[in-house]
Order: sequence, then structure tokens, then C-alpha cells
Amino acid sequence: MKFTKTIYKLLLKLFNYPYISEELRNLEGPIVLHISDTPMDIYNFIFRTINILKPQFIIHTGDMVDNIKLGINRNKIDSYYKGVTKLIKGLEKNEYSKIYYVLGNHDDYETVSQLSKRGIILEEGALVIDNCTFTVGHYYKEYPNKTNFNLYGHHFEPNHYKKEDTIGLNGLLSINVIDLSTKKVFHIEYPIGTNKSRGMELKRIGL
Repeated sequence: MKFTKTIYKLLLKLFNYPYISEELRNLEGPIVLHISDTPMDIYNFIFRTINILKPQFIIHTGDMVDNIKLGINRNKIDSYYKGVTKLIKGLEKNEYSKIYYVLGNHDDYETVSQLSKRGIILEEGALVIDNCTFTVGHYYKEYPNKTNFNLYGHHFEPNHYKKEDTIGLNGLLSINVIDLSTKKVFHIEYPIGTNKSRGMELKRIGL
């Protein structure tokens, strides 16, 4: 049975579909969904995940079109525009979700602010959602004020962690799902080939 389930999950990933467990499907919520460093190849996977879970909050911690390294390739702004348009439209069509964007080193503020109709663009720092406290940023950072969750991306390290009363979640490693009613965290693996699409390999320095 376990082998069959493993094969089923693998097949779903190969075809860009998420495996969502029954426990995840039946969360009490409210739900926070955290993503980061998203290449265009995985947008449909993300949209499918959102359609199933219907999170009340979505937090993207930067590099929204991560297959385009805009910070070092400004001549690719047109391709970035095309990609981020698809992502923003796909995220913001979900009227049940409040959306936060924390821009990364390969994002363009003017483009995102022009395209977004409902999203909130944030600087790194503190955020309160449903009486839970968050620190959010593209880069990992330790903050002097303790919070329930620290959300970040950009680099494969540090991994997810729990330190004292703070849970750290790296959105580059997985889609992170938080049930705010219990503060329980779930991880959904990105599709096969995501790091290749990012132009990154595990244990390399984040780009």
C-alpha cells in the first residue's frame, strides 16, 4: 500500500499535479500558503494547489519569475513581465485569498505594483495574521523580536527549523502550509525539475 502511494505521488509530480493528503484537505484553517523563488514551469502546480486548499492567505517571499534572473539580466524585463503577469493573475483570481508579495533580488517593484490589483507588496519585517506573528523576507534573517513564524527563501539554507518558539520555513524548499488554528505546518514538495528551472542545484549558493 505504501509503495502504491509513493508511485501515485511520483506520477502526480511528473505531470505537475500536487499530492494533497486528506488531512490537508480537511484543515480547520485559516490557512497560510507560503511559496518562494517560483519559476514559470511550476505556476500551474501552484494554482492547482491553491484551488484545492483555498488558503485565506498567500505569502510569496520573492523571485516571482525565478527562471529569469532579472537582477543580473535587466534586458529580460519583457520576459519577466510576461511571467509575472501570469503568476499575479493566477494568484489574485482567488477572491478568498489575501495575498502578500515580498519582492526578491530578481523582482521589479514597478512591474509588480502595476500589475497587482489586490496584492499587498511588503518590505521585509513583521506581519500579524489572525493573531499569529510572522517575520517575512526574501533572505533569511534573525530578528530581535520573536515571532511565531519566520518565512524566507532565496537559498537552500537554512532548512526549516524550530528555535525556541519560532518556526522557520524556507519557501524555496517546499510549499509551506500553516493551519493558523493549530499552528501546525505541512510541506508540499515542488514538482520534479523545479531547481533545474530555477537554474539552481541543491547545496549551491542561491542566485
